[in-house]
Amino acid sequence: MKLKLLFWLLLVGNVILFGLPRGYFGANATERREPQRLAEQLHPELLSVLPANSEKLASQTRSQAPASAPSASAAAPAGADPAAAANAAAPATQPPAAQVAAVTSSCTEVGNFTVADAKRFSEQLASLNLGDRVAQKLTQDVTSHMVYIPPQDGREGAERRIAELRRLGIGDFYVIPDSFPNPALRSGISLGIFRTEEAAKAYVGQLISRGVRSARIIARRSGAGKQVFQLRDLSPEARTALDNIKSAFPDQEIRACSA
Repeated sequence: MKLKLLFWLLLVGNVILFGLPRGYFGANATERREPQRLAEQLHPELLSVLPANSEKLASQTRSQAPASAPSASAAAPAGADPAAAANAAAPATQPPAAQVAAVTSSCTEVGNFTVADAKRFSEQLASLNLGDRVAQKLTQDVTSHMVYIPPQDGREGAERRIAELRRLGIGDFYVIPDSFPNPALRSGISLGIFRTEEAAKAYVGQLISRGVRSARIIARRSGAGKQVFQLRDLSPEARTALDNIKSAFPDQEIRACSA
C-alpha cells in the first residue's frame, strides 16, 4: 500500500514539473519573474536566431548602416569652383570670416617717427582713449654684427681667454673695456665687427674649426632710434579715427604686427 502511494506521488510530481515551464498550469516561471519586459516586446514572433557567420545577418547589417554624407566634390555641379564647393559643405554653424576677424585679437603698428613727430602723433592719439592698448617703443637700425666671447669672471676671465686665443694662433681681438655702454659685454672679448650677419656667421665657422667654440654674434644698432606705436584690438571706429590721424603724417605707414 505504501509503495503504491509513493508511486502515485512521484508520478504527480513529475507531471507538475513537466507542465509548469510549458505553461500548462497558467503563467510560466519566466512570465512570473519578468512580466513587464515580456509585455514590452514588439513582434516577438519575428525574432530568429542566426549563426555568427550568417550571410543574411551581414546583409541586414549593411542595409541598416547610415548612408555617408555626400562629398563636396559630388555635391557640387560640374565646373563649379572647388572653394565654393568646400564652403557649401561646411557646417551651417560655422561663423562667417568677418565675424571671426571681429573677435580675434589684432595688433596694428604705425610708423618710424622722429622724436618730434612721435610727440605730435601721441598727442592726437590720446583723443582715442585707448589706455593700455597702445604702446610706444624705440626701434634702432642694425648697423653691424660683432663676433665676441661673452665675459666671465671679469678681467681675470678675460686674461685666461686671451691666453687661450693666442695658443690657438688667433691674435685679432680686443678686450671690451669697462666704459662700454652695454654692461653685459664689459670684459668680453671682441673678435671682429662685420657689416652683415652672414659674414659674421662665416667667421664663427672659421673660429670653430680652429677650436674656439664659445664665440657668439650680437647685432650692433645705431644710436639714433625711431619711435613706433603699437595698438591692440582696435574697434572699427577706432581704426577709422586712427586712419584720420595718420593722414597728417604721410611719410609713415600702418602695418600689422604681432600682439
